[in-house]
Amino acid sequence: MKLIPAYVGMTFLVLGAVYPAGAQEMPNAGTFKGVQPSVSGSFLAGRSAYQDRRTKEAAGYFERALDASWDNIVLQERAFNALLASGQVEKAEAIAARLVVAAPNYDIAQLVLGAVALKERRYKSVEKQLAGASRNTLYGITSNVVLAWSQIGNGDRELGYKTVEAITQDGFKNFLLFQRALMADVGGDNDKARALYMQAYEVDPFVFSIVEAYARFLANNGEFDQSLDVINRLLERGVTSLEIEQLAVTVRAKKRPGRFTENAQQGAAELLRGLSSALSREGASEPSLMLVRLAAFMNPKSEQIAFATADFLESTERFEEANAIYDSIPQSSLFYYSALVRSAENLRDLEQSDAAIKRLSNIVALRPNDVTAITALGDTLRFEKRYHEAGETYSKVLKITGGERLVDWRLFYVRGIAFERQKQWALAEMDFKRALDLYPDQPQVLNYLGYSWVDQGINLDEALEMIETAVSLRPNDGYIVDSLGWAYYRLGRYDDAVETLERAIRLTPSDPTISDHLGDAYWQVGRKREAGFQWTKTKEMQPEDDLLEQLDAKLADGLTADADQADAS
Repeated sequence: MKLIPAYVGMTFLVLGAVYPAGAQEMPNAGTFKGVQPSVSGSFLAGRSAYQDRRTKEAAGYFERALDASWDNIVLQERAFNALLASGQVEKAEAIAARLVVAAPNYDIAQLVLGAVALKERRYKSVEKQLAGASRNTLYGITSNVVLAWSQIGNGDRELGYKTVEAITQDGFKNFLLFQRALMADVGGDNDKARALYMQAYEVDPFVFSIVEAYARFLANNGEFDQSLDVINRLLERGVTSLEIEQLAVTVRAKKRPGRFTENAQQGAAELLRGLSSALSREGASEPSLMLVRLAAFMNPKSEQIAFATADFLESTERFEEANAIYDSIPQSSLFYYSALVRSAENLRDLEQSDAAIKRLSNIVALRPNDVTAITALGDTLRFEKRYHEAGETYSKVLKITGGERLVDWRLFYVRGIAFERQKQWALAEMDFKRALDLYPDQPQVLNYLGYSWVDQGINLDEALEMIETAVSLRPNDGYIVDSLGWAYYRLGRYDDAVETLERAIRLTPSDPTISDHLGDAYWQVGRKREAGFQWTKTKEMQPEDDLLEQLDAKLADGLTADADQADAS
């Protein structure tokens, strides 16, 4: 499979990695015809668990089946994937050794074998395993960079440079630029490291890892003022990063902070973490999880990788697994309170909001200027519809920050929501406008303010323009597309409303508000039977009581003038 010419498109490279060219086709459950029932039963149970993201449980089922049918390549492949996805890398390695015999082009298995060998400093084994890896698949390219790190670790930095420079795909150019800088830094090649760090920084001056690595390099060479310039350029944007803030303290004291990656093993772990993060943003969840699990195996002491793993688990709603990682962060760690805050936020998502509020309140009592903790408390109070308390909490944060940072747009936005829900529209409108002053093209704010104006029947032309801008920025956000459809509805453009709301419901099919809006639009264009069907579907979505009451009225009498007015209120 050839690479597409953009790094952000790396997701598509993965499609050829699971069932690579040259490997035998991976069959389905029919493969187990004639095999003892316990094997097929374990396979089906494992497949179900894996689909439900219960990777550790799935691994157990597949291992059980594999014990009874060790040469079955389907079971080898499924057990390997589940073991790696659940972080059981050493077990995955044992199966990978057999997989590459049956399927020599199974890149991810080769990568795991090479990574384990690198961690154990078996450099000749890495060379044997990864030399000749493909430069046209994601895992093949990753294997080549792991090989280069092994060559750096073995003291042959020129060969390491040559291995990376042989990867010429445009889609990886900027990412590999940073990897080459790290390699030169670890290899003690200061002139080359400086030139590469400068190039990487010029391309991406606000990427945390690049900023930290470059600032460390400068400070390690006694260039403390230049290091602080790099750090401050990031911090002046109002972002918060414990690592960067702590680094700034060290550099101001004119102390050398040490390298971002101290050895080849840490460098390879950073490679895997970075690729996992990029894949996660692209929605490639399975390879993203596998790579970050491998990164954690390579550098188990890295709290940054631990947080990256928990981040991924949160993104797939595996909050209990994420909290297990946060709970492992020791109290002596710089990240201890951040872990506590994140675990509290996950408690909220686990419908344990009282416990979340208690934990966050305790943190705020101990750390009254902890912006992250106070903001999380405000968010949890708002989630529980305690809007007055939420608004007061956000105000405390704004008093601490001053409300002038770029990132403060969100504080004004969420406080505006809290005011709006308390029917204090004048205050809400002021906050939404202040958020747009800080971040003029923020699609969530444009949408919320524009939708609110449409719902009130005011500033309709400006509201429509705002929502159209938001849709152009987030064309696949069903809620924002719904706002545009509802704006058309309120302007009497019913045909446009139907077309737009049908797109919104395709994007977000289970939202009762969008479904209700579409029913109303159908009614207005004379599609009354479809309107009734849509309102009935909306009732099945368990809407809130006020919408449920409106739906009952519309199903009984149709969209009367009173019902239409109720929708607009």
